[in-house]
Parts: sequence; structure tokens; C-alpha cells
Amino acid sequence: MPRTPRDATAGTFHVFVHCVWAADAHFRDDTDRIEFLRLLAEITGKLRWKCVAFCLMRSHYHLIVVVDDGVLAAAMHRLNLGYVRGFNRRYDLRGRGQSHPYGSSRIVSDHDLLDRFAYVVLNPVKAGLCRDPGDWRWSSYAGTVGLGEPHSFVDDSPLLRALPRSELDPRAALRARVEKP
Repeated sequence: MPRTPRDATAGTFHVFVHCVWAADAHFRDDTDRIEFLRLLAEITGKLRWKCVAFCLMRSHYHLIVVVDDGVLAAAMHRLNLGYVRGFNRRYDLRGRGQSHPYGSSRIVSDHDLLDRFAYVVLNPVKAGLCRDPGDWRWSSYAGTVGLGEPHSFVDDSPLLRALPRSELDPRAALRARVEKP
């Protein structure tokens, strides 16, 4: 049965990618993560998409992006192909970097965006890799909520606009929403 065509229209998406069964991890070390972020920054600068958030785990990664028509597939192809070529060179491997094509789901409302953001940045906490999402170096969270230096290629304005207008400090409100007990 043929695969359902991807949603290629403009909008905001949660994107996720898992590594192949043949590789023990999508990111084996900090060099892999730094190389991926370099590629992500490069592609964000060249293509018509905004990187709203990211989180790199050992076996997978998550992105929240805002894209124009037809951009998501092209950007993901460049990002994944560029990364796997470098990964394969570094580890003397061959073949695909992902076990399946990337997954993506449209974010349909401000509430949905805030929920997806929380899900993405809480991944390392739920995996037991850190106690607080701000402690995970390989996420945009700390920069977004003011706990660390923001990444130059991350545009968190859609997240901040999604919060109720009554919030005096939107970064603190976002942090409270994510880290609620």
C-alpha cells in the first residue's frame, strides 16, 4: 500500500527522526551533536524555515519548525543527508542514517505548540539524562527560557507569542508551563 503523501503546505510542524538499527546511536558524542547543530544552523539560514526548538537525544532528535510551502521535505533531506554523510565518514559506515523517513505532524494551535514544546524539551528528563530540562545542553530550552545563551539560529518568537498576552515575563511563563509540578 503506498504511503500517504506528506503535508507539504506552509505551517508549523513537530519533526522527529530515529537512527537506523545498524548504528548504535544517532549521536555518539558531542562532535556528532555539534556537527548536526552546525548543519541545522546552516540550513535554517539558507531555506525558508524557522527553527523554533530542538532537542537532540542519543537515538533520535526532535525539531519544531515553521516552514513555507514545499520547504519541509527539502530541508529535511538536506539536513539528514548532510549529517549521515559526515557520520558515516567519521565511523567508517555506509548506508542510511535513519531507520524510517522522518516523521512530522502539523501543529494546529498555540496550545498545541506549547504542549509539543514541553514534550520535546522534557525528553531528556523523562529519559533520566538530567533532572531539569534547562540542564540538557543539547536542547534549545535553556536559551529560550533565559537560563543560558540562546542559539543564534533558533527563533522562539512563535512560542512567546503563543502565551497569554497577560504574561509580564513570557520566558518565565513558558518555563513555569514546561516545568510545572
